[in-house]
Amino acid sequence: MFKVPAEVIHKTTKCGHNFSCLETGSCGDSPMCGVQTRLGDGVVCVSVSDWRDCAYHLDFGGAKFCVCPVRCAIHRQQGL
Repeated sequence: MFKVPAEVIHKTTKCGHNFSCLETGSCGDSPMCGVQTRLGDGVVCVSVSDWRDCAYHLDFGGAKFCVCPVRCAIHRQQGL
């Protein structure tokens, strides 16, 4: 489904879902977080109803962010 450079995958050392997003477009058994906006190459502000336990999720001031290198690369691929 998605292809990202090998160096991005190697930087993503804390993935708890065995990179399922690349094959299925889902994060484990859940959909990937929807991106509201990108805040640079390595941070996206996301919208989620269920804030999953993920090493790449950050909650700051009520806003939710994803710093997963693979998720950010997927978002860049989508050209959004």
